[in-house]
Amino acid sequence: MVLFLGIVGCQKEDDHYLHEESITENSEIELDLKKNQSSVSVVCSIEGIPPGYKVEEYITVSRCPNVNLFLGRYNAAIVSKDGTPKIVSAGAGCDDYYCIWIVGDNFESNAYVDIRSPNGANIIGTYRGTDRQQYVNNQGQDVITLRLRSQAERNLFANGGLRIWVVNPVARKWGDGRTIRRPGGVIIDPDPCNPICP
Repeated sequence: MVLFLGIVGCQKEDDHYLHEESITENSEIELDLKKNQSSVSVVCSIEGIPPGYKVEEYITVSRCPNVNLFLGRYNAAIVSKDGTPKIVSAGAGCDDYYCIWIVGDNFESNAYVDIRSPNGANIIGTYRGTDRQQYVNNQGQDVITLRLRSQAERNLFANGGLRIWVVNPVARKWGDGRTIRRPGGVIIDPDPCNPICP
């Protein structure tokens, strides 16, 4: 009987206590995140920070492995949607090169495109709703395509180029502007814009 009590008395309880504490801590974090119903989530360090997210806080959680740790030796992070769209590439398209295609990340479903002249600050065109097409390509990237409406926009596009911005209206954020232009030396016979483009 004394031997049995001695074995039970020597058992380490610290590990058991710490394990319960970390489970409680993780559950509380997850409950807080669910309560807020925001675009906040927890990512393990091996997953990295996904595009379009920013770090709110680095943490240690038991469900994440201690591999590829963040600075400070944390194995997880609380991240939230940044809301800023990112343009990866853009260019001219369609047979007459008066269309614009934009490939990027983190475009909201109702994102729109603002257009400015290369040196101007004023918006000369906005393409939203049915004025542009939006989809996700096979690589999982966001894509927006549009056809320039006005002759003034087309002239600028063919000569000096246009500056484009993708705008996320819900997040109220926009990506860095990108200047693109219609390729030079394009000869279209017959010219679809002669005498007037629609």
